Amino acid sequence: MENYRPGAFEALGLGYDVLSAINPRLIYASFSAFGQHGPRSRQTAYDHVIQATSGIMAMTGTEEVNPVKLGSPAIDYATGVTGAFALASALFQRERTGCGQRVDMAMLDVAMILMSSHLTGYLRNGVHPKPHGNKHPHATNSAYVTKSGLLMLGASNLRQQRRLWTVLHRPDMIKRSNEEREHDHDREAAVLAEILQTRTAEEWEEFLQARHIPAGRVRSMGEALEDPQLASRRVLHRHDRVDGIEGGIGVPVAAFTFAHGGPQIDTPPPRLGQHNEELLSELGCSRS
Repeated sequence: MENYRPGAFEALGLGYDVLSAINPRLIYASFSAFGQHGPRSRQTAYDHVIQATSGIMAMTGTEEVNPVKLGSPAIDYATGVTGAFALASALFQRERTGCGQRVDMAMLDVAMILMSSHLTGYLRNGVHPKPHGNKHPHATNSAYVTKSGLLMLGASNLRQQRRLWTVLHRPDMIKRSNEEREHDHDREAAVLAEILQTRTAEEWEEFLQARHIPAGRVRSMGEALEDPQLASRRVLHRHDRVDGIEGGIGVPVAAFTFAHGGPQIDTPPPRLGQHNEELLSELGCSRS
């Protein structure tokens, strides 16, 4: 795996064509901003630059404040996850064919895939996705101020919105189609804003979730980390001791579990160059 600017490894004599000639089973993955080919292949970028280039920033924010960069470097992370999927697929393919593979990962491509539904809509109707902030075309699928805190409602489909209006004792607001919901959006939003002011976000989350209606109190990272659900999933791992660092550190593990085995972290992050001698020895090399 390498994430140098396209052409850099070829200039060093370490490109895929050279190395695959030595080992035809080699799986060689290149990660870059725009990919190994095309008019922008030699250009460089980081997550926030790709957010601007791809159109994600233009559709993020509120109607009054936009474009807005995503709070998390989501494209960086998504590129890594997509790359892991590509590598696993290449490994599986090699088991079946005996042949290696060149994986060409572009951050821009990943950004476009992250907008798949919006991209499909634009390609169909030519309408640019607009920033809606915490709102949604369906009022029962948006964020609202409560007696204390902000609540994100997720009564997305027709069945869920029927259930929501029923438990709120407003059966007159139930809609039979999404077109009806969009047409009556402003009235629905006003009714919900008034009702949801009567309890706190925490109370509404407990009440609605108990009735199978998606809803969540907007939490800070610290509050999210205190949720016992995370501990039950073993998403995080803590190293009590790390060489060269005072105190322990916590790190994320993976977003999935296996019935047996599965992802785990056995050792803390290595220091720069910590394993040089070991790796060089395995390759039959030495520092000299």
